[in-house]
Amino acid sequence: MEEVKVTRVEKQGLQAMDVVVVAVLLAAGAVLRMITPPFFGITPNVVIGMYVLAIMLLKPRLPQVLGIGLVAAAVCQLTTKSLLPYLNFASEPVGAIVTALLLYLPFDKNGFSRAAKPFVVTFLGTFASGFTYITIFKAVTLFATLPKNPAYTYLLMVVLVTGVFNAILAQVLYFPLKQLLKNM
Repeated sequence: MEEVKVTRVEKQGLQAMDVVVVAVLLAAGAVLRMITPPFFGITPNVVIGMYVLAIMLLKPRLPQVLGIGLVAAAVCQLTTKSLLPYLNFASEPVGAIVTALLLYLPFDKNGFSRAAKPFVVTFLGTFASGFTYITIFKAVTLFATLPKNPAYTYLLMVVLVTGVFNAILAQVLYFPLKQLLKNM
């Protein structure tokens, strides 16, 4: 009998299916952002929740995480209502990197933390993105007189509401999508 040698091929970068998953999730986030009615004047940025979900599902390397954040920022340009929309090119990569770093925390040690992982990671990833956005926004507009220059507290409330909205959405979608991707 011949000896069979099995070698493990390590995945290099995102595969075609991974890119499709990211694209579909970002597109879904953009559509949801356009059709979601405002809650007390706040329209959540669902694109953030979708790229956080993609990063949690695919666990890409840091350069790919940065790429996902930049592509998400470009998608956000299509649906934004912001006075300074290009700030997404700073905030979305930060949210993506924070999300990737949070995946190194030991969530898989017990049942509750494993079950709460999508909620916690998505909330914190959304918060990192939003907090970066509003901090830069307020620094840029500190001395500017802009029409409708919102207060920092209001913007922080927008980030918190968006974080909770995205976290609930990710909690609902994460495990079914993880199972679906495992079966592909």
